[in-house]
Amino acid sequence: RMESLVKRYFWVINLVLLAVIAFLAARVINNVVAGEIAALPTNPSAEADPSKALPKRGGSGTDEWAARITERNLFNANPPDLEPDGGVAEDGDAGNDLPPGMVPPPGAPCEASDSNIGYLAAMVAEPSTWSMAVVDDGEADDSRLVKESQKIGDFTLAAIQSERLVLAKGGAFECVELGKKAAKKRPTKRGYSPPPSTNKTDFSKGVKKVGTNRYEIDREMLNEQLADLSQLSRQARVIPHYRDGKPQGFKIVGVRPGSLYSHIGIRSGDVIKAVGDEEITSPNKALELYERLKNSDNVTVDIERRGRKSTLEYEIK
Repeated sequence: RMESLVKRYFWVINLVLLAVIAFLAARVINNVVAGEIAALPTNPSAEADPSKALPKRGGSGTDEWAARITERNLFNANPPDLEPDGGVAEDGDAGNDLPPGMVPPPGAPCEASDSNIGYLAAMVAEPSTWSMAVVDDGEADDSRLVKESQKIGDFTLAAIQSERLVLAKGGAFECVELGKKAAKKRPTKRGYSPPPSTNKTDFSKGVKKVGTNRYEIDREMLNEQLADLSQLSRQARVIPHYRDGKPQGFKIVGVRPGSLYSHIGIRSGDVIKAVGDEEITSPNKALELYERLKNSDNVTVDIERRGRKSTLEYEIK
């Protein structure tokens, strides 16, 4: 019976023996590793200077660590005083100085121009090469459209901003505020001068619809409107139109009821794609077509309205 019990639980004896052997092996390995660590050389600088040794645990050790961190100023809690000539400007306005040749951005200080140039209206766009301004230099009878880098008298138009024009001359910049009007020279001879245009022009007397998308326009009335671009710009907004990053003409928005735009069949949201056979792909092309419009008898305008293309025909008499 004893023999049968031994055979039955012999696996327990094997487990106990394996546990004892594992324990003994662990003790042997532990002693060997401890001996190797004890044989490593110590830090001579730490032995020579006890202050560099690691502090013992406890309240005094914590205070010592805090003192060392404060002494080393790890987090720049006590920054050193700047040298007198460290490059920090004492004048608070010195940071507003612009590098030579840099166009003053909107809001930056700019010397007021004493030139006889008026800033009547503008179309500010991105990129700035598409921006246009309506100016009056006091020389011509009519206001005109200009763009950046264009000459205005002795000045070069450096930038068109919503509140001002930046003019460049001789490496210096001057600014003309929006709303400034040029002083007209007195005429040398007496002659008839047309009365100034008013905001209540009755365009129905100068525009007649003769068919689907076909209109007759009185030339005198049209020339009067084109001569006062500031008034024309208040009747609608004209902004560049892009598709896939490429210019696709000009978009008309905010067309006012009773305006010239509404009488000639243009609605808010229309995109003017081309005038005649010329597509509007750049500011230069827009200015060229504007000049052509003043001297043409028949003009066709290709527009896109809600994704559909159509053509407006005008006969100017």
